[in-house]
Amino acid sequence: MSPLLLKKMKIHLKAPAKINLFLEIKNKRADGYHNIESIMQTVSLYDELSFELMENEIFLECNDKSLPNDETNIVYKAAQAIKKHYNIDKGVKIYLKKGIPMGAGLGGGSSDAASTLEALVKLWNIKATKNELEQIAMKLGADVPFFLTKGTALCEGIGEIVTALKSVGKLNIVLVNPEYGVNTANMYKKIKFPLTNPIKIHTIKALICNNSFNTKEAFNSCFNRFEEFVFPDNPKIVEIKRFLSELGCISLMSGSGATVFGILNTKTKIEKLKSELSRYSWKTWFVNTTESHQLYL
Repeated sequence: MSPLLLKKMKIHLKAPAKINLFLEIKNKRADGYHNIESIMQTVSLYDELSFELMENEIFLECNDKSLPNDETNIVYKAAQAIKKHYNIDKGVKIYLKKGIPMGAGLGGGSSDAASTLEALVKLWNIKATKNELEQIAMKLGADVPFFLTKGTALCEGIGEIVTALKSVGKLNIVLVNPEYGVNTANMYKKIKFPLTNPIKIHTIKALICNNSFNTKEAFNSCFNRFEEFVFPDNPKIVEIKRFLSELGCISLMSGSGATVFGILNTKTKIEKLKSELSRYSWKTWFVNTTESHQLYL
């Protein structure tokens, strides 16, 4: 039997992807997790979610049939968590349209979870504070709190300590994915401490805060520690980074891979890059950086 609608109330949200402009792994904690320092940036590649008010239950549908639609899905978990936390007696029907590839280092699942928290605050008329939502988000996943802030932000701890930074401005970016994902947990298992030549975040953070990100010094400060652990077993990712670099892009792997992003400077370069990329079977998206916004405030 179809669930009963309370009324025709719907919310539609776009959940953005992210890239890591900087990612250093500082140490391993006693609980088995790793402390990081990262500067994350949202970009204009999206999953789309719609939320419809229902009588009591949570229902989830997705255009990607390989994803579960039960409590093992992070979107379902997010809905369950906020319903339980605020003792809500209403339900929701959620439809998820995937546009962000999975296991790509772009944070699609975490972004979907954060968007679910934001939407249900409105749909269920919850009086929620940012701190309350961040506490719920932390329990769902390390990157989820970042997606409550979006834009440009410094992420510390396991990723849950989020400090908004000045915007890096509108940058043209290409995302290139080799059409497979990388398992983040497996990559963390490869890390051995102490790391050689620890990289400091201070230079790139200062340039962002001084509105000087779009400089050669800032681009040269972009860094991702995961590259040294991912590259040896993933020659395709290495090939993509080399390809983008040879065409003049500042290129870096995002998260634990497998997506590599390139920062572009001119329209001419974009057109040339589109032409060159058309010869390969890689998945590509041309996107821009996006600003912070908080639906629930």
